[in-house]
Amino acid sequence: MRWALPAPPVITGFYRMLFASGMLAAFFLLTRRRIALGGRASLYAAASGLCFGTDLALWHTSIVHTSVAMATLLVNTTPIYVGLYVLLVRRQSLDRRFTLGAGLALVGTATLFGARTGTLGFATGIPGIQTETLGIRTENLDDLTGAALALTAAIFYAAYLLLMRAARGAGVDTLSALALMTFSATAVLGVYGLARGDAFVGFPTSSWMAMAGAASLTQIGGLMGIIWALRFLPTTLASVALLGQPVGTAILGWWLLGESLGSVQLLGGATVLAGIAMASRSSSGDD
Repeated sequence: MRWALPAPPVITGFYRMLFASGMLAAFFLLTRRRIALGGRASLYAAASGLCFGTDLALWHTSIVHTSVAMATLLVNTTPIYVGLYVLLVRRQSLDRRFTLGAGLALVGTATLFGARTGTLGFATGIPGIQTETLGIRTENLDDLTGAALALTAAIFYAAYLLLMRAARGAGVDTLSALALMTFSATAVLGVYGLARGDAFVGFPTSSWMAMAGAASLTQIGGLMGIIWALRFLPTTLASVALLGQPVGTAILGWWLLGESLGSVQLLGGATVLAGIAMASRSSSGDD
């Protein structure tokens, strides 16, 4: 998303989904493979796309109001909402090791990004782009609007995981689930972009390349892995395992964007991984 600037954050999400939709449509046409339609599984997959698209719109917008660190920290509270759903709706207990592991991973995430709360947001370090033209606030980084958007995004991401888990459990295959989710997410992000009055064109080549990369690597590659795994993992464990994403983000930020990694961040990353390992050894599940 940083490389896609100056494209608006919501539009970056839209084109990520649109380009991925085109790739998936081409694959199904060339292979003469049919997308599994009909039944509750397809409805679950499509509904998960609406939640995922809303999650992206809210989270991308939250980054404009607060720091990347704060927005990423709050959006990664998803395991809390998934755990509450399992406890209150499914009436299932959570294994003690899972609870401790999830808590440890969340503490590690807070440590990892807490060390970076003072940054200026996602425009920092990008040559030729002024933060003022992007509407990024450089003061009051704990802005309540950004925090509320990120927390709400976490709820929609939890809903996405739960609905996709239901779709996979009902028998829809990985590629069909990915296609249905991506198509519906594209539609909802397009609506959000229009409602916001964002520009859909007029971006430099670097922005289009970044959005195409997000479509192929993140959407097709990363989301396919998540959807495949949800056929075999309970949503509670998947939500905790996905806390490994901030660790990967920090490493990629160091490698590709020249962002430093201090001892506190390294400790936070190690804590996240330890928490994931502990949670994965528990017997908790929402199968």
